[in-house]
Amino acid sequence: MRYERTLQLDAIPYIMKDWFLPTLAAILCWSGWAFLPKFSLQYISERSAVVYQVLGGAIVAFFILFKLGDRGLETHPTSAIIAVIAGMLNLLGVLFYLKAISKGSVAIVSTLSALYPLVVIVLAVVLFQEKLTLQQAMGIGFALVSIILITT
Repeated sequence: MRYERTLQLDAIPYIMKDWFLPTLAAILCWSGWAFLPKFSLQYISERSAVVYQVLGGAIVAFFILFKLGDRGLETHPTSAIIAVIAGMLNLLGVLFYLKAISKGSVAIVSTLSALYPLVVIVLAVVLFQEKLTLQQAMGIGFALVSIILITT
């Protein structure tokens, strides 16, 4: 008698899920982004560094636009405005981050600034009615405790 096993999605290790490798790539990219400015800020101001980072981002955006080819850039007025605002907030965050690491420890500043998902979680719960499990809520609590431990 032959038995067939069905593969349940929950049984797939995280590394096999389709979101894991892009997440790992984002972590690696953001690690470089968080660490490299400590070197450039030895020679240029935070404002100049932001301009160079925008230039680097524009190069990536150009390649993405080129890769779109015939499909072209999608347009939707509300979504485009929201995306532009998100980009503006991102660059302002970069500017404040650069200001912080120019005056303090890149290890501490990057750790604390990496806790921005706490704000995102609150917004997701309030605006999108997303639910948190007890385990997730405990994780958030530990993140809040980490802020106290890191800054004291």
